[in-house]
Amino acid sequence: MKINFTCIKRYFTACYNKKYNAVIYINKWIVIFDMQKSNEDKQNRRDFIKYLGGAAIGLGIGGLGFLNSNSQLSKIKTRNTELEENITVLNDDLDILNSWALYGGGSNIKKMPNTIDKKPTIQMDENFYFDHRTAICRVDNNPEAFIMPTYKMGEVQIEKNTFFMLMSTKSLHVKSIEESENSTCILEGSTGDCFTEASARGQVFGSRIKPEPFLPEVVAVDEKSFAFTAYFDESEAPVNYAIFGPKFTFTGELTTGSVTVKRLNQLAKSLPK
Repeated sequence: MKINFTCIKRYFTACYNKKYNAVIYINKWIVIFDMQKSNEDKQNRRDFIKYLGGAAIGLGIGGLGFLNSNSQLSKIKTRNTELEENITVLNDDLDILNSWALYGGGSNIKKMPNTIDKKPTIQMDENFYFDHRTAICRVDNNPEAFIMPTYKMGEVQIEKNTFFMLMSTKSLHVKSIEESENSTCILEGSTGDCFTEASARGQVFGSRIKPEPFLPEVVAVDEKSFAFTAYFDESEAPVNYAIFGPKFTFTGELTTGSVTVKRLNQLAKSLPK
C-alpha cells in the first residue's frame, strides 16, 4: 500500500489550522472578557469612589448641622441663663417693693464759683425725682454767669441763661439698702440719656435735642439727700466727658421736697389716722 504523504500533510495542516484558529478565538474571548471585567472593575471603583464622596459630603453636611445645632444650643443656654438672672432680679425687686417705699422728689441747691473771685455764690437749682425704677435730674437755667471747672478744658466761664442739663433713666434696680434711722438705698441702672448744653466764649457746646448715654447710679438717704451719679464713656459721650469727666455726681442741699427710704410698716405708722 502506497502512503500518500501529501494528503496526510494536508490533513494535519488543516487540523492544526482549525485548532490554531480555535485557540485564537478562545483567546480573543478571554481578552474581551478580561477587558469587560476590567471595565466593570473600573466602573465599580468609580461607583465606590462616588459613594465614598457622597458619604463624605453627607457626613460633612451632617457635621455642619451638628455644629450648628450645638451653636444654637449654646445660644439657648446663654439666653436661659440671662432669663434666670432677670427672674432673680425681678423677684428681689418684688420682695423690696412688698416691704420698702422708695421714692422722692424736690430740688437740690448747688453753688457754683462766680466770675469775679471764684467763690461758690452762684445758686443752681437741680430738680429731681426718683423711684425704684426711674430717676430724673434737671437744671433748667443759670440766671448768672459762673465758672465751670471742666474735666478736659480747665475752668470755663459759662454765659448766663445758657446752661441746661437733663439726665434721665428708666433702667434702675435696687443694688442695696442699708437700714438705719435714715436708711440708705443705692440704685444702679444699665443706661440713661444726658442732654447738656452751654455757651462759652461765644460758642454753644452740647445739645438740648441730641442726648449722650451714661451709666446711672442713685444714692438716696431717707429724709436727707438725693445724689445722681453719671458714668460717661469718652467715645460715646464726648461732650459730657469733656465737661464732667468719667464720673460726676449731681447733688446739693435738699431745700424743697423729700426723700423716702422706709419699710412699708414704718411708713404706715407715720401716716395720719
